[in-house]
Amino acid sequence: MNPFHAKGLSLVLATDAASRAVMRWSGKDKKHEADHDAVEAMRVSLDSMPMAMRVLIGEGEKDQAPMLFAGERLGTGKTGDPELDLVVDPLECTTNFSRGLHDSMSVLLAAPSGSIPAIPGTYMTQILLPPSPAADYFASRPAADSIDPGIKNILGIVSKHNGINVSDMLVVVQDRPRHAEIIHGARSAGAGVALIESGSISAAAEILLRPNGRWTLLYGTYGAPEGLILAYMARVTGGYFAGRISPHHPLFAEQARELGLDDQTLPASEWIVADGCLCLTGIHGNTFLRGVMRQGQGLVTESLLWTADGVEKIVHENGVQMQRADAVF
Repeated sequence: MNPFHAKGLSLVLATDAASRAVMRWSGKDKKHEADHDAVEAMRVSLDSMPMAMRVLIGEGEKDQAPMLFAGERLGTGKTGDPELDLVVDPLECTTNFSRGLHDSMSVLLAAPSGSIPAIPGTYMTQILLPPSPAADYFASRPAADSIDPGIKNILGIVSKHNGINVSDMLVVVQDRPRHAEIIHGARSAGAGVALIESGSISAAAEILLRPNGRWTLLYGTYGAPEGLILAYMARVTGGYFAGRISPHHPLFAEQARELGLDDQTLPASEWIVADGCLCLTGIHGNTFLRGVMRQGQGLVTESLLWTADGVEKIVHENGVQMQRADAVF
């Protein structure tokens, strides 16, 4: 059995715990309080597990415990060398959650120590496609060739290799002023645009898990930590991802230079160089994952565990595993 499948069955308890802990703040416009409770629940859960883990990308500063901060050691084996590096977002889509809207999740990516690069906490220009001939074409080319041509040329390439008209495509773009040129370019080429307020991870899951669905690709500049999550999702599903750090401040530009990441466009296999596991637990539901549900006096969660073996759906009730099955979408 894939060793990361077994680890994932344990690690998903941390995203389950964060999801249940945060629900008392649902729709109450209390982002700080919600973040705090989600982070603390995840931290306590991870710290009780018999593994040696290090937070590579987290939340909070070292002097603001109990926030999860970069470099923090977790697990009962934390005195030794870290076995796993973690990218965590205990409450993804915080604004949506605080407004009572859909798409919030608890997210945890784990991979062998040293297999995920440390990155600045800034933006990343990204492209994501589902498994398809166009994805195969881009994978055969330098990664920059999938980002630099601009949205009109990208749509033309996808049209040619996937055999679909540009007018039948729908491009996922975050609704931000920085994307005005992309939005105009896609629509002027004849494609539709799906404007999302936030939730690039949810959008990526929709694209990758439903390759014949309504969304054709994701393009634009999103959070760099989320980009690592998308890279892993593409890696294990056979989709295509490429990303380039796009600093929004000179401090982050300098960090990117120090890390050797300035002007580097990398495919998924270079952002995540080894297999691992990804845990997503729904908080407020979306089209592929139910949110936290009340059942009697308890809370039921639904999670997706992504590994190289595939995607599995897991249901917990009050932290106890109740169901497991291959995910069907």
